[in-house]
Amino acid sequence: MIFALSLLTFILESLSLYVINSDVFSEGGWLYYFITHGLAAICFTCLCWLFLSNNHKKHGITSLSFVLVISLFMPIIGMIGLVFSLVLALNLPKPQKNYEWRSVEQLALPKSPDAPNNLSYGMGSLRGILSFTNNETQRLAAVNAICYLPDKEAIPLFKIALNDLSDDVRLLAYSSLDKIEFKINETIEHLQKKLAVKPNAITAHQIAQNYWELYYLGLADSPLKDHYLVKAQEYLLLACKHESLPKVNLLLGKVLLAQEDYSQAISSLEEALKGGLLMKQVAPYLAEAAFMMNNYTKVRQYMMYLPKNYGNSLSELRSFWSE
Repeated sequence: MIFALSLLTFILESLSLYVINSDVFSEGGWLYYFITHGLAAICFTCLCWLFLSNNHKKHGITSLSFVLVISLFMPIIGMIGLVFSLVLALNLPKPQKNYEWRSVEQLALPKSPDAPNNLSYGMGSLRGILSFTNNETQRLAAVNAICYLPDKEAIPLFKIALNDLSDDVRLLAYSSLDKIEFKINETIEHLQKKLAVKPNAITAHQIAQNYWELYYLGLADSPLKDHYLVKAQEYLLLACKHESLPKVNLLLGKVLLAQEDYSQAISSLEEALKGGLLMKQVAPYLAEAAFMMNNYTKVRQYMMYLPKNYGNSLSELRSFWSE
């Protein structure tokens, strides 16, 4: 069948070329040309159908129409092109190498402060090592690597390590957390001595900022956290006595929000606005206070000041409240 269709296509296409190139070609010769060329295209289409894969045969009309149109409107060239680009390509595809796995080098955790710059492990990887790896040495290396992360990222991971079954891992995590807390307390002590010599709003604000950081980082349990908030408020009020700074009022608003004193928090945040802060800087905290006071109309108004940038967590809140 394949041989017969191939031979018939060759003969009919050769005959059509002979007719159109004949010295005695007349207007009536076009009819003979179109008949022979059309029959050759039909035979070639049937021939291609035999070579098509089952997947292409499912779209029978579309596949046949494509081959027939190319064969009709591109004599000789279309048929040759289809033979190489369609028939041969479909039946002689490029060999595929199926790799079920790929070996990679085992990445080492950093042992020096410079190493995290090229660290391939993210927070998720370090969390996974601490939570699921049975190798104690690797968990110790993970805790050591966490020491070089920013405090805000490191503390949640250290808290996971505090529940480790290994004494060495727990002790290393405890000592690392203690170092962070000690460093902040040392800064507070230094600033308190400085404030005693020269009382001013800037130094008082810095002390309050460090107490807020102790609270915000979650280095202590509830009673001590409450103490940090009280001390932060105390130094912020002291700063306000010396000078009413926008950043002091903003931090005081955050502290009052944490203490669930929402009405006073709103007053401090409004003072920060009057002092020159932008509405978009203060709006999230005003919205939080309004929400806790069940004033949802105000929440929606404040949310309109949040950024519209796609992917920003605040923009998602804005989108939710604007609907």
